[in-house]
Amino acid sequence: MKLFHVKHHLAIIPILVLALAGSASGQAPQPEDYTMLWWADGPPMIRHSTQPPATETLCFQSGTWGMAFDTHAMRALRAGEWPAAMAVKETVQPGRTALADLPAVEWDCAVVVAGRRFTCVGHLETKDSFLQPVRFVESGRFFQRVVIEGLRFVDSDGAAFACAARLEISAWPDRLALRLELEPDALPADGAIELRLGKQRVSAALEKRNSLPLVVFGKDVGPRTVVVADPVLKVGFDEALGCHTLLVPDPARPGKRAPENEDERFDHLDRWPLTLRNDSDEPTVVRVMFIQNHPPDITGFTPMLCEPDGTPTGLPVQTSKNWHQRPEKGVLPHQGPWFHGFAYVRLAPKSSRELVLQIVHARYGGVFAASLAQLSLIGWGTNQFWDQTAIGSFGESICFEPGRAQVRCFITDVRPLMTLSHAKPKPWNWADNCGGGDALMWQDVQGVYQPMRATRTDYRAYGPCLTQASYTEESAGGEMSARMDVSVPRSQDYLRTFIHLRYDVKKPMQWKRLAFFQLGADFYNGTPSRRVAVGDIGGVPEEWEPKRSNQEYDRAPMPMLGEQPWVSIHGLEREGLSEHAAAASRGFIVRKWQAVLGGQPAAQPYVAFFCTKLGKNNRTVVELAPPPGIVKLVPGDYVEADLELVVFPADASDYYGPDEAFKKLLASGADTWKMVQREAAGNALKCEAIHGTVLEAYPLRIAVDAHETAEIIVKGGVGHVPVTFTGLNASKGYILTVDGQGLDQSVNGNDFWQTDYDSSVQSWRQTFNIPLPAGQPHTLRFAADPRP
Repeated sequence: MKLFHVKHHLAIIPILVLALAGSASGQAPQPEDYTMLWWADGPPMIRHSTQPPATETLCFQSGTWGMAFDTHAMRALRAGEWPAAMAVKETVQPGRTALADLPAVEWDCAVVVAGRRFTCVGHLETKDSFLQPVRFVESGRFFQRVVIEGLRFVDSDGAAFACAARLEISAWPDRLALRLELEPDALPADGAIELRLGKQRVSAALEKRNSLPLVVFGKDVGPRTVVVADPVLKVGFDEALGCHTLLVPDPARPGKRAPENEDERFDHLDRWPLTLRNDSDEPTVVRVMFIQNHPPDITGFTPMLCEPDGTPTGLPVQTSKNWHQRPEKGVLPHQGPWFHGFAYVRLAPKSSRELVLQIVHARYGGVFAASLAQLSLIGWGTNQFWDQTAIGSFGESICFEPGRAQVRCFITDVRPLMTLSHAKPKPWNWADNCGGGDALMWQDVQGVYQPMRATRTDYRAYGPCLTQASYTEESAGGEMSARMDVSVPRSQDYLRTFIHLRYDVKKPMQWKRLAFFQLGADFYNGTPSRRVAVGDIGGVPEEWEPKRSNQEYDRAPMPMLGEQPWVSIHGLEREGLSEHAAAASRGFIVRKWQAVLGGQPAAQPYVAFFCTKLGKNNRTVVELAPPPGIVKLVPGDYVEADLELVVFPADASDYYGPDEAFKKLLASGADTWKMVQREAAGNALKCEAIHGTVLEAYPLRIAVDAHETAEIIVKGGVGHVPVTFTGLNASKGYILTVDGQGLDQSVNGNDFWQTDYDSSVQSWRQTFNIPLPAGQPHTLRFAADPRP
């Protein structure tokens, strides 16, 4: 059924656009159109780690400016704007940490009463993670907001000024602003508040309630654009955040109907038209914040900016959200539920852009959609970074915690797709959790865990066909740098997660224990699987039960041989299954491996099995490990690997999804290694390029030729294979055929592919998810659409 939510009664509303002079040029995104936020030395609270961070410095950076802020002492350390050439070339590369090159700045945050000066010297100190005072509200590609609660002000004698106070820091690519909010316990007759960073200074008389804004970089340049929008989108302007706001209604969703309307419920799209217009003689940027206070499908949805006909534009919308509340602990500002979306759209002089805000819910083009979002933890605890992906709109699928603050692992909650929860066995609901995993786990020769630092997130694609986020970090002593690229595709059968790893050794390093990847983590490994197997796409696997032990390896690292080697962990120990732990099996496939370790090429990966005990239950952590005999890494060593993580229900009867082939396999192979081997063999794609270049076989990534054409013969394929065509000169105007037939998975019109823009190479890419029936080769042809 075609559901097209569009109203045609439009209103013209003027808005303010704030931009640095000369920063906008044309409508395509530019390399400097980004923001990043990270802890210089790791988060201030890391459970299960004895190594506290060296500093509590929070780093903000965009393509035009940067700032380092000491959250412990509550003062700005360094801040400044980049030279124009550096903004484009140096700061956009992975590992961008040029903040140390910025100048030190003067800083002041004070209350003055009758000549006495009370300076801000710190913030609330607490061991309760729920009240952690440095709180991340939004974090993503275009916008960062951090609120620091419980500020303390004292004079030169150490006397305190009694008040409730917070500092809000908000950041866009071309704007950095601070806001001091303060409520004195008692209002003195003569008082003032002051805020200064560098050359920018503001002050105001002290009142009962104070909100003192300071724009550090960027300026208000007046009403240079207008927005034409659907009247149901309530339009406003947030002076403090420097952006236009559009309040999205909380619709009466068809999801409240009876189960016989599932197709209508899942395929529903919300669409609202809007037009951005620049009437000035200069290029400009529109900053937009979409707000929804009670999102109907908060666990999984993708906001998109589309052409009026629904064609994806490739202009990204940052997705930030929060559903957390703990009333028994208290009510916090910015707790859930809410959705905030952020767009940063460039307009040429005297131009306009007609767009449609489209929100994808459970399915996109008839296939369950993949979505990526920053999930705020305010209202839950720790209040730090957390990235959440979902397939569909009925619970999270896999989550990542940059900084590893809560359970000392990078991969956190993981849930099998379309699988009944044993606690609440209801379809289209949250599945149970089989989470836990890590990218790099290093204990030095004394056995002391070495946390990573400066973990930065680059959000490259929010969905709905294929998500992508890239994480870069380094060890505290600079021994190793790391990058983890993570993608999740839309799916009709089970959860797949693609992980690209790149580690580079900069200084000699030794260890008592070193893992390049962990499935299951030391302190997070909820599902009690008792059997493991190691194999490849065709070989008979070796299968056994690891010993029941604690803090020791089951056996020496063993080589993973053959084509597309894999590991499976299965054989559920049901008596050890806790209430919310998933009845699931898991595994990973090494799709590609290249490494130099100890100065010598390492031709194949090695896998080890570390035995732990969580509570009274035994667990096994599967690790990619250095080969036996390698006891030291040296500068120039590296690891580069492509992994595919897969998760399956352990009970065939628990799966309620639509994939019949998967149901048939589960009937005979659930909770065995056969599930992982099928995926390893089935998606070991064989590709022959007639036109264009195959960059990666799986997920399939193809560069078009000089004529923007690609023709590939593909053999193999399980499920909906993600296929991306790169190097495009435009965001639209192409057609894809499979075996000579036009691919059209559309349900609501032009809604089955994803477009993204890579500003570093100034080109577009399009991603599809294509079912490729096994047993015969298929020809994919991508070219300019000859139709008018």
